Amino acid sequence: MQNPRSISSERLKLKFNATKHVLLLDLDNTLTDTRRWFANFILNSTEELAHALKIEPELLNRYYGDVALATTLHEYAFVVETIAAKVKAHSHLPPQKIMALAESFWEGFQKHHQNIEVYEGVHQTLAKLRSHFRSLDIIILTDSPDWVAIDRLALTGLLPLVHGLVAIRTEMPELRHSRYRDCLQKSKDRILAIKHKHDTRHLKLKLAISKACAKPSCAGIELIAKSLDGALGKLMICGDKESKEGMAAQNWRQYQRLTGEPTKDIHFIKADYGNYDLTHHHYQELEKQIHSLKAPKVNEQMVSAGPPVFRALERCDQLTEVIEEIISGKPSLIEVA
Repeated sequence: MQNPRSISSERLKLKFNATKHVLLLDLDNTLTDTRRWFANFILNSTEELAHALKIEPELLNRYYGDVALATTLHEYAFVVETIAAKVKAHSHLPPQKIMALAESFWEGFQKHHQNIEVYEGVHQTLAKLRSHFRSLDIIILTDSPDWVAIDRLALTGLLPLVHGLVAIRTEMPELRHSRYRDCLQKSKDRILAIKHKHDTRHLKLKLAISKACAKPSCAGIELIAKSLDGALGKLMICGDKESKEGMAAQNWRQYQRLTGEPTKDIHFIKADYGNYDLTHHHYQELEKQIHSLKAPKVNEQMVSAGPPVFRALERCDQLTEVIEEIISGKPSLIEVA
């Protein structure tokens, strides 16, 4: 595992003091209904892009999946340029045209992004957690790109309700052909503009980490825990996937044992309500075309050896009761998963 101390960041602001309980919250399909939104956006966007690049939509979707696996990002800021270079679009398209294609793709992204929704009860739950548990810090730990995560939190009104954000840093690809230089710079300027338009000064922790640190790596957890400098109370992680949040929790515990550090327990809370739309016909159709969207198989032996699901939530508002149980040690009325 990559040493968290070596992870470069854009900005690290720590204002933790005294003992703090920490809730690490996944963003996509835990707070926001990203899966359904993403399916609608991609199904409406890739056919036009494929036509412009003179390739079949099926081939473009396959390349899209390849890029997503290589970068760990399905919202990779340079995906148009990367696919264009893969199919040698520069042999028949001028740089201005490729730049226009990227611009059009991300304009569509921004337009559709306005329609992303949060799950029922999310705003009320986060507000209640903040008011009831003053010693609790809510940190978003997401595998989305940092610029997308900031924009998504702001668009949905969730940004003021969290104390920190740890997301994936977007790396610029190394494309050999010089025709892509201006295209890449234009895309880089675009994501910087999106990041900087939102006020994030209230965040105690704001960090962009390497793709190597994406879940199920425990690097994000370790980095946050180390940032507290021994002031960590209860530690909880909540997300919709055992293959990501559940395994990250287990990997962190194993990492502590291997390094001989004092073991700090972690509670994995599964947001089951975030998996209801796995059967949505748009997503099922998209999953057939973009192979990277298929959920990885969970190693059942490793999961059974790691921290179990402390609770499985059918609704987001159940999270308050579970946090109360963990912090106070008093059992809740929610059934054990």
